[in-house]
Amino acid sequence: MKKLILLFALFCSQFSTHAQDNLVVVNNPKGSDYIQGRINLKVKPEFRTYFSELKNTIPGFESLEITGLRRKFPQRKPLAKQYNDSGRKLPDLSLIYELDYNAEQDVFKTSEQLMSSGYFDYAEPHYVSYQLYTPNDVQLSVYNPYHFNTMQLYNAWDVSKGDSNVVIGYTETSFDINHPDLSGNIKHNYADTIGGGDNDGDLYPDNFSGWDMVDNDNAFFINNEIHGTTVTAVGSATGDNSVGFIGSGFKCKFLPVKVANSSQVITKGYEGITYCVDHGAKIVNCSWGNTTFNQLAQDVTDDAIIANDAVIVASAGNIPYDTAYYPASYRFVLSVSGVDNLDRFDPPSNPPFSWNDSVDVTAPGFDVYTTATYNGSTLYSPPQGGTSIAAPLVSGLAGLIRSYYPSLNALQVVELIKCTADNIDGIPENVPYTGKTGTGRVNAYAALTSTICGPVGMVEEDAQNGMMIYPNPTSNSISLMLKSITTSKAQITIVNAVGEEIIGNRNFNLLKGNNIQTIDVSQLAAGIYYCTVKTDEASFSNKIVVVR
Repeated sequence: MKKLILLFALFCSQFSTHAQDNLVVVNNPKGSDYIQGRINLKVKPEFRTYFSELKNTIPGFESLEITGLRRKFPQRKPLAKQYNDSGRKLPDLSLIYELDYNAEQDVFKTSEQLMSSGYFDYAEPHYVSYQLYTPNDVQLSVYNPYHFNTMQLYNAWDVSKGDSNVVIGYTETSFDINHPDLSGNIKHNYADTIGGGDNDGDLYPDNFSGWDMVDNDNAFFINNEIHGTTVTAVGSATGDNSVGFIGSGFKCKFLPVKVANSSQVITKGYEGITYCVDHGAKIVNCSWGNTTFNQLAQDVTDDAIIANDAVIVASAGNIPYDTAYYPASYRFVLSVSGVDNLDRFDPPSNPPFSWNDSVDVTAPGFDVYTTATYNGSTLYSPPQGGTSIAAPLVSGLAGLIRSYYPSLNALQVVELIKCTADNIDGIPENVPYTGKTGTGRVNAYAALTSTICGPVGMVEEDAQNGMMIYPNPTSNSISLMLKSITTSKAQITIVNAVGEEIIGNRNFNLLKGNNIQTIDVSQLAAGIYYCTVKTDEASFSNKIVVVR
């Protein structure tokens, strides 16, 4: 059985103090844990100048005993434009502040009081996250790396081994950057070499090999804390170096960013994402999470994806029930759950990982071959499991795609991974979860070679705005209703999850006042399909789930 290594000593007492950053993490039985006495604030634009002049005070809130009021992302400047080229609103991280206070009242009441002032778009607790893996063994053993075969990585590497100019950022608990299978793949910052201070003026002195967001230094390693090294190796272990094995991203470089304290609690995860994108990462891996939505985190992921064109890959969660997990469940983030060596989401010997409407794909997540540093020794093939392990396999694949198709933007890379995944819904153990585990198990070779791939580049949220499909899921037929269409002709195409055309080029006339069309899908096997309708005015796409 999987044992979730999550809350550690937090279950044993209400509060747990961590010396590294002098924080107190509150165990919250009604939701995600948070930091005592810390609140994230987003100032309304009209108060930008006012708050830039404040220091450790907000008039009217003296009773809070404010000990710190600072910009959370001081390197960010006010936006030059409010929308990107696709018309999406950009989040302004320069308006986000972090407030620390000494008063004993809880952060929820304090957040409400701050919101009542009218200064802020939001005021919310600083939630923390936890790593998402389950170590089965830390002893040297011989293990067959099945995931290379099921993901068709060997074939994919014949097409592309990645590009050292493509950087994958890892927001993690700890790193052994001297590990022989990792040291050769680090993205170094040659503008700020060790010993020269902050040569490049980015506020991070000597960040030659990444950064520790918690301790604000360039030291990453915690003895016998293997999560970060293990996760990074799955996606970014050096290839062709006669040592160990190969990460799925092969030649793509990686940027290590430590976001956890000494107890492996993720206290700086979203700050770490921003550091990654500000330092050149085009993919960011997040093998951690919690179950609480917060607006700051949505702003950070929107900023990374929409404003900075970075693919964010996140673990869907290890909790065996239908629940949203964050950051995986934020919009535009690629959410990854796990399967075993037979592509079973719910194998007989283990409970399944999290499933929900936000899951996009699955990847090998049980007994995956990787490496670690333990008791001072380099260990190879300690089998690891968890969505923490599945996510970096997909991050490495995103690196291969961004190397081979440099013209694709982040959202198009995500759609390509989703629509080329192998449909595994028909496997008996997977049937109960149809529609809740994404489009299938990722296929690296198909992602690099598929010529027909459904609605690549079509963001589902936008596609659905113009077309309604019901009932969905369905077993016999679907009805399509197009909205705000004035042309008289349209064309329907249905493809499966790997882009193979199932129903194609079906033309129909749009009748004034009645644009509903019915399609028989009773002959289709259970699984996920994409329906595209094209008119002279626009193209609309939506996912269809067929159940049996």
